[in-house]
Amino acid sequence: MPKFHHVRRLCAYLLIVAAMLLSIGTAQAATTEGESGRRVALVIGNSVYKTLPSLPNPANDVEEVATTLRAAGFDVTIGVNVDRIGLEDTVRRFLRSTSHAEAGLIYYSGHGIQVGGQNFLVPVDATLETPYDVETQTMPLDLILNHLKQNSRVQLIFLDACRNNPFNAQKFWMAEKLEPVGATRGLARIDSDLGSLIAFSTEPGQVALDGEGALSPYSESFIKRASEPNKEIRQVLTDVRRDVIAMTNGKQVPWENSSLMDSFYFIPAPPPPSVEAMQQVSVPEGAAATKLPIAPPHDETGAALLVTVNQLPKTGTLSFDDKPVEQGAKMPAAALTALSYDSSGVAAGTVGLIGYTVSDPYGQATQGVVAITVSADAGAKLAQLEQQKQLRLADADAYLKTLPRDVDTTIGVGPVEAGLPAVPASAAEMTFKVAALPDEGTLRAGDRVIGFGHVLEAADIPALAYEPQIGTENQPFALTLQAANDNLPPATITFKPALDACDTAAAAPLDLQGVTAGKLPNEIDPDDALPACAEAIKAYPTVARFVYQLGRAQLANRDAKTAFATIKKAMDAGHVRAIYELSSLYEFGASVPRDAAKASEIAKGGAAKGDPFALHSYGKALYYGRGTKADQQLGLRLMLQAADLGHTYAMNELGYIFLNGINVPADPERAIRFYEAGVQRNDIYSLNNLALVYRFGKGAPEDLPKALDLFTRAAEGGQPYAPTNLGRMYRDGIGVAADKAEAVKWLEMGAERGDYWGALDRAILAKEDAAEADSLATAARYFALATAINMPGSGDPKNQAKAALKTLPNAAKKKAEETFAAELTAQEKKALPKTKSLDDRLVQLAKATWVKRNPRYDLF
Repeated sequence: MPKFHHVRRLCAYLLIVAAMLLSIGTAQAATTEGESGRRVALVIGNSVYKTLPSLPNPANDVEEVATTLRAAGFDVTIGVNVDRIGLEDTVRRFLRSTSHAEAGLIYYSGHGIQVGGQNFLVPVDATLETPYDVETQTMPLDLILNHLKQNSRVQLIFLDACRNNPFNAQKFWMAEKLEPVGATRGLARIDSDLGSLIAFSTEPGQVALDGEGALSPYSESFIKRASEPNKEIRQVLTDVRRDVIAMTNGKQVPWENSSLMDSFYFIPAPPPPSVEAMQQVSVPEGAAATKLPIAPPHDETGAALLVTVNQLPKTGTLSFDDKPVEQGAKMPAAALTALSYDSSGVAAGTVGLIGYTVSDPYGQATQGVVAITVSADAGAKLAQLEQQKQLRLADADAYLKTLPRDVDTTIGVGPVEAGLPAVPASAAEMTFKVAALPDEGTLRAGDRVIGFGHVLEAADIPALAYEPQIGTENQPFALTLQAANDNLPPATITFKPALDACDTAAAAPLDLQGVTAGKLPNEIDPDDALPACAEAIKAYPTVARFVYQLGRAQLANRDAKTAFATIKKAMDAGHVRAIYELSSLYEFGASVPRDAAKASEIAKGGAAKGDPFALHSYGKALYYGRGTKADQQLGLRLMLQAADLGHTYAMNELGYIFLNGINVPADPERAIRFYEAGVQRNDIYSLNNLALVYRFGKGAPEDLPKALDLFTRAAEGGQPYAPTNLGRMYRDGIGVAADKAEAVKWLEMGAERGDYWGALDRAILAKEDAAEADSLATAARYFALATAINMPGSGDPKNQAKAALKTLPNAAKKKAEETFAAELTAQEKKALPKTKSLDDRLVQLAKATWVKRNPRYDLF
């Protein structure tokens, strides 16, 4: 029998094998380039409808789909049985996650409707009984898809929503048109743009079946086929189509329209199995069975690997589980570490080779070689190896025990390094398995997305970083690591997502690049926000959101000039909401000359990027022809888009337009639907607007108790005009017993919030009440305040307050002057413009004291 005595010859052979392995790995890496980018998915399933027929499968479908997509590396935003506001919130959370995504996916299962060639997702509280219901009760799919196209390289849309039309109304308002429900059944065809794939569970215009199991036929097949490794998406959908046709006996034929430019794999092939190419072991001479210390192969994903033994030693016997191994034998990878070698009758110095191939489920294979040398002193060497192994295990055990238990991770700043220490050098050859993984957010090691069951090299551990999902603050997420091939206690690290202090202090409402619900301008405390946002910019200089929020803090601090430069910087860095903010500064003339045309031009850019505030602002400009050529049709559509995203300002504007017939025929019922939508979102302006409808019976029968309740809720929420409306009801005894004290309370609240009419009515009430002590001085103060806050274009063009102030005696005015002056410092009084007119002086003092009290200036 031949013997291998020449080590040089053996090493040369092994080097050739290693070179072959390297070339295989390089080729594979080239085929999967780009697959490591961020993947985000919106998964919605609506089953339990309150009025429409319930559907048996969607809620089950999407739970399984979400699990499948998470296994494929998607950060999944899921909504199950969501109503209209829940759908809106879920969609906004998803849209916030899409920035710079490699792939964005939408999977919807539930009722859908096509009207005017557009498709709409139907939430569980929709009734769709009247022509007004689509625009206030559903969500247009195009709105989500268009945003996705702007923010992700690849868009994948899956619609299992092609059920029979169960809706009572057959025509619905779509902007300026009353459109019929689609003449064909199911959903309308969607043409895909470059980089998009649109997949329907059945042909456009046809109806999908729910099937007899817990999942719909389409979802059941999708889950199965998308989980198959290394299968390109178009092949996945071909297999799904074949499955569904078979399951439904040809009654349902899935359809898709693709303009993808590149291949896409749900489960892309990882690098080939990792095998130690050159292993040399020594065994004692004449030993009956020596366990071979072979390093185990592994795969990044932790997939089951298969070992095929291609070559056996020419001498001795190789065995597994006390049975001889034959050439060509196949065994699991774990068996490789349990092989033993019988060297009986084999001379010392003999070298034998084991050649094997390790295959993964993706069709990839790597070869390895083990050189077995029979040696008289091998026993001592094996004992030394065992001792080193025990020391390595002890070091690894100690290392796992010292890993941090809690790791704070900031939301919305990209992957946050976990800060895990390096594995000790003695355990550097060990691998670790992911035994538990956060089910929201994304775990990475460098550019590689880590999934459940994945195997990490020692060098990967300190590179681990976690990117929490938006909306997960104060929720713990556990990562558990364990030694992949050794029985050691696992270690669990808990990630704790948190908002940065700048987001807590100065985030903007409905900011689709933001991370939280946000605050109105008046709610921002500049003492907290300014240092928090300055610190955030220092820590995360590439996050434009923090620059924008610093600008908001500067506005709250009344430093409009500095804020303008900061907001401009944020806009230039790519923060979309900053576009609207800059536009509004031109609109109101804050730190720059008032310029409606400039404001409109800037807002147009924000509207093109789908920002709700910019859509509303530019839509209004178009509708009324302010600063731009009027285009009522486009303006109306843009405001409707803003309302679809939950912008209550747009809902109120639309309500005003339809109630009063501004450039359209008046339609009070349609107006009330938009006001009611705002009330459902606790909008203080919608509460006041709907209260006015019931107070005066315009658009609906007069209902004074309802008006009183709505006015009260609006006033308690901070609405500036509702207190005056309430004060008048108490003053005049309308719908409630007359109560002067209550009237005074509410009118003064309205005045303090900057409502001219509240200040004027309070002044008149004081002037007419001779029994009230210092009533004329009180009247002087409120006439002066009304004059100070009378806004051109929206206040009192006759300025009754200014005229009434002139009629009061100087003694009352002097007393009012003393009251105002007591609120100001000597320096603040000195800063006021010089005037010889007592009336002008009172107006200046009224304005200065009102501004000093810092009322809700944002509401005007």
